Amino acid sequence: MGMKRNIGEVSREKRSKRKVNPLVLIVSEGKDTEVNYFKQFNQKYVNVDVKPVDKNSTGKNKSRKTDPSNLVDKAIEYIDNKYDINEEDGDRVWCLMDVDLNYNNPDPIESRTHEIQRAYTKVENYKKKSKIKINLGLSNPCFEIWYLLHYKYTTANFKNYDAVKERIEKETPLKEYEKNKSIYSIIHDQTAIALRNCEKLRSYHEDLGKNMSDINLNNINDIIKSNPYTNVDILVGYIETLNEK
Repeated sequence: MGMKRNIGEVSREKRSKRKVNPLVLIVSEGKDTEVNYFKQFNQKYVNVDVKPVDKNSTGKNKSRKTDPSNLVDKAIEYIDNKYDINEEDGDRVWCLMDVDLNYNNPDPIESRTHEIQRAYTKVENYKKKSKIKINLGLSNPCFEIWYLLHYKYTTANFKNYDAVKERIEKETPLKEYEKNKSIYSIIHDQTAIALRNCEKLRSYHEDLGKNMSDINLNNINDIIKSNPYTNVDILVGYIETLNEK
């Protein structure tokens, strides 16, 4: 699964007999932060093939607006045309997106809720057709909250990326942080702490009466109202589980 897999050339029966690593396909909004982070996983995790791609990847959706629905379109394009995804073999597909509220919008929370709900509906429709689940990874306000949680547990509300960046530079070893910097080698030893902090943060929001179960149409609004928040830990935890096997 680490290489491109041509469905027409490799039958399911033959493929099931091959000793190949599970593939985790990760489609992200940004071309720097998430891609730089996850591409480093292949240097440490030898029993899983991590494939991060971004909005500028080749294909018919290249350079299109990266709203949640278009990210799902990109994932579907990869599943249909490039990778033979088989969940029974451990393969998974994730779309990573930031909540990143637009405060110029009269109702930014409702607007973003509807955008992500449309993406989720597209995910559900594709699952009915293909039997393949595309997981949505949400971070509020941005992916960098995952980095901060490697060092600090916090329930402080962050307005935007700049606020998270400021806290990262002040309270972690990631001084003068920039999105195009590869920081995996600095933070990977703190992964277990980040996993615990994410669980603790979800419990905090649950105690406030919010629905923090797996993302679905009914709880997307709750998640968007939960700041800070990320479920990237579920993706990373799954990769770690595969590697241990």
